[in-house]
Amino acid sequence: MDNHRAALWCWLNEMNLNEPHSMIHIDRHYDALGSRIEEWLRHLPAWKGSISDYLEKSCKSEVFGGQNIPVIRWDNYLSIYLKEFGAHLENLHLLTHDDGDKPDWEGAFHEEIWHLPSNFSYWLNQGEVPWVVNIDLDYFFYESSREPRIMVSDGFLDELFEAISESFEKGRIGVLTVCLTPDPPFTSGWGETEKLAARLLKKLGLEFCLPACKP
Repeated sequence: MDNHRAALWCWLNEMNLNEPHSMIHIDRHYDALGSRIEEWLRHLPAWKGSISDYLEKSCKSEVFGGQNIPVIRWDNYLSIYLKEFGAHLENLHLLTHDDGDKPDWEGAFHEEIWHLPSNFSYWLNQGEVPWVVNIDLDYFFYESSREPRIMVSDGFLDELFEAISESFEKGRIGVLTVCLTPDPPFTSGWGETEKLAARLLKKLGLEFCLPACKP
């Protein structure tokens, strides 16, 4: 997806989040805004609804002068998930740039980038429950005076993507979501993020190509 608004919908359609599971969140941002969590929880979409119903669900917000705004946003979906399904979460590993509100979930592991990729498989082999693997490609970019650039080596990416593929093949990953965030200053745009997504998914035996680039 281009941003992470649809992530929770994907998890709900691939896993039973009311059963024990774990999560690893690899993202520049925490995506766990909690400023109006009670308001959002009062207006949740039907979890078994269509993707359109999910994304189009809105509510009138007092903060925005009574305007209708989406309930599920790229910066709040994780806080909503934790309130609704966090009781069934066994482990939460967070790899971020420490951007935004930290998730309201006691016991989360805040990992550093150098803990990847060598520890990825180790983390996912802890316990027997399936994992939600949630990746935003903006995690791998840094802001430059010219334009955002990938801040890790090809070897780093290859080793991490291979670890993801191995965990997928072993059945440790229940659902994998990938967000491109093709928006400067977080990344350098569609071209580089499409290439990076294709590189990851190729390790999983999947061909990735957006509709506009298909012959």
